Amino acid sequence: MHFLGMRHKYERQNGLIRTRKSSYIMLLDKVTLVVGIIGPFTVLPQIISIFSTKSATGVSFATWVLIFIVTFPWILYGIAHKEKSIIISFILWELVNLGVVIGVLMYGKI
Repeated sequence: MHFLGMRHKYERQNGLIRTRKSSYIMLLDKVTLVVGIIGPFTVLPQIISIFSTKSATGVSFATWVLIFIVTFPWILYGIAHKEKSIIISFILWELVNLGVVIGVLMYGKI
């Protein structure tokens, strides 16, 4: 299985990963948590634009619905693997994606 890029998963399942995290992994965990929280805020200008102008012209309803759909399994993945940064990040992504979808439903021409 590890030849398909799944080495980490293989090692984790078979107890081959060291129990003590390296300082690099601990730093990376913190960085991904911070980026995972900040990242969804990049969609706020789109949401603000839709609701302040009451127009969703040029915003693709299909694209944002699809983004909403493909984001949801990541929440389940994060829960299954107990990865706090994935859970928090993708819940926030779902909220902002939903904000765009609602805005397009309210003010777009679908």
